[in-house]
Amino acid sequence: MCGIAGLIDFSHSLKNPQVVLRDMANSLSHRGPDASGIWFHAPTHVGLAHTRLKIIDRTDAAAQPMQSDSGRFTLVFNGEMYNFQELRDELVTLGVQFRSESDTEVLLAAVEKWGVQGAARRAVGMFAFAIHDAQERTLHLVRDRIGIKPLYFGWIGKGDTRTFAFASELKAIVCLPNFERAVDRRALADYFQFLYVPAPRTIWKGISKLAPAHIMSIHVDTGETQTAMYWNARAIAERGVAEPFVGNDVQAQEALLTRVQSAVEAHMVADVPIGAFLSGGIDSTLVTAVMQSLSSRPIRTFTVGFQETQSDERLHANTVAKHLKTDHTSVEVSANELRGAIPLLAHMFDEPFADSSQLPTYLISQAARKHVTVALSGDGGDEIFAGYNRHRMMDHVWPALRNIPTPLRATAASMIRMFSTKQLDAVGKFAMPILPSALRSSQFGDHLHKLASLAKCKEWSDAYLALVSSWSHPENLVIDSQRNSAALDACTQANMPDALRAMQWLDQTTYLVDDILTKVDRASMAASLETRVPLLDHRLVEFAWTLPADMKVRNGQGKWILRQVLNKFVPAPLMDRPKMGFAIPLESWLRGPLKEWANDLLSEPRVRDQGFLNADVVAREWSQFCAGGGGRQHKVWALLMWMAWVEHWKPTS
Repeated sequence: MCGIAGLIDFSHSLKNPQVVLRDMANSLSHRGPDASGIWFHAPTHVGLAHTRLKIIDRTDAAAQPMQSDSGRFTLVFNGEMYNFQELRDELVTLGVQFRSESDTEVLLAAVEKWGVQGAARRAVGMFAFAIHDAQERTLHLVRDRIGIKPLYFGWIGKGDTRTFAFASELKAIVCLPNFERAVDRRALADYFQFLYVPAPRTIWKGISKLAPAHIMSIHVDTGETQTAMYWNARAIAERGVAEPFVGNDVQAQEALLTRVQSAVEAHMVADVPIGAFLSGGIDSTLVTAVMQSLSSRPIRTFTVGFQETQSDERLHANTVAKHLKTDHTSVEVSANELRGAIPLLAHMFDEPFADSSQLPTYLISQAARKHVTVALSGDGGDEIFAGYNRHRMMDHVWPALRNIPTPLRATAASMIRMFSTKQLDAVGKFAMPILPSALRSSQFGDHLHKLASLAKCKEWSDAYLALVSSWSHPENLVIDSQRNSAALDACTQANMPDALRAMQWLDQTTYLVDDILTKVDRASMAASLETRVPLLDHRLVEFAWTLPADMKVRNGQGKWILRQVLNKFVPAPLMDRPKMGFAIPLESWLRGPLKEWANDLLSEPRVRDQGFLNADVVAREWSQFCAGGGGRQHKVWALLMWMAWVEHWKPTS
């Protein structure tokens, strides 16, 4: 894994572009602590910067920026190309000679032989790369099909000081001279609604996220840009649904297992120690089980747990690890360690981000990095195979709920909100054996509050938005913002036959990319750990879209087909437990050890001085939470992450 950055100095106004490039590289040193390099092409005023975490071919022959033998192309590459050996063999037959064993050089040669789009279409992996074409005087930016690796871009300055910049993380763009620290308030409203900033916006005005499976080309003389898509996720999803898998349950399971094994095997290629995150859930256990079946010795696995939460996964993960015979490390993190990591979050994530599982993700990455350089995870399984409680709810609960008169639903919702999630968790623990499977969860209280949010919903789309929203009316909170009801419109156009698969489509193109994958990338890279996600191999994703809905959710049970495949490795009774989130005891901490910190950060004078949020709304939310109002901890956490972000990055407007 690496960090990439670069610029085009259109106005020729940078006094020393090499120094700027070095600053950009230094800001990304955590992504690549093993080496770094910069390159500046004076004729076109294009600069590239790279920081390297050595994974494949650890010699200097694989150093970047890397230039082709012809001198035409110069490349900086972040990620892994899992089929590089296959492409290398093909290129050798075409007369290409290689001086390294790296996938970077294979990608460079592929571009020279087949063009940027041809190389992107052939590449299998997670990547973001930039390549300068000296002959065509063009800079190309490319992002992988799913959006596993990040890539940001934008224009800095105006008129005589105009510069185009790109980077793996926003902090490398912010460090440019003349960067204007102006907040995009529409993005801020989106953040409070979803707890992350949805693409294509970022928190900074004028800076955007490159869409997955896209190539952006910028002419270095005129600044003219063109964008092309090299893999159409929507068309693939629609085609998969229209032309479903032909075969019975057993045949589907065999086909899925073959693809999972192929993906995991490809993701295990490395010249450094490799391991896996093991929570004991369906996805991580399947990835770990397949890894172990392909390995001649015990693989390293890692679990993190917390004494203060009911969601401690260590005991179950230890049992699974013992069954699979892995070399397991179970890490206990104290409340002090978790709280000590909070001040790091604003810098780690660049823009406000309020998925509280960011904390344990960072800490397990830190623990794993002491033993391995690469870790495989099961991320993506919930989105691709319908594993979230909202999927089960939409398939199993929503059809019944929508038939209940709205006034009765509203009354029930009001009663639910009278209790805190902690109180409801206690009820859920007692009632678990008699609850419908769609409501069984270690986070029962949190999910019951989500269910209450459906009281006024009439259509599945309203229900989905309610389920994924934290603040339903962020325009009342963010000063000078407008309600952005179109935040998800760009992703609602896929033609799906039912609510379940429509929700999956939205999850794949929004929440997965901008929350889950962002969290995993930033948290692991902050620890200089490469994390790979084999369940998001695009060929596996394509196959998953062909599976009928009842192979994903059956009898109120999500990820049904993944469970059947996992049964080949782990006895079903061992996995028969409620779904657990990667959670911290947020509500109890905010009422206890974090209360003083939160009270200070959310003080009315501080909120008013910043000028971004309605201080009265903030004060009311915090007051109601402190008074025992249930289901507000995620909204409070979003407020705290925003206030901490402002304190760290100091936006000017």
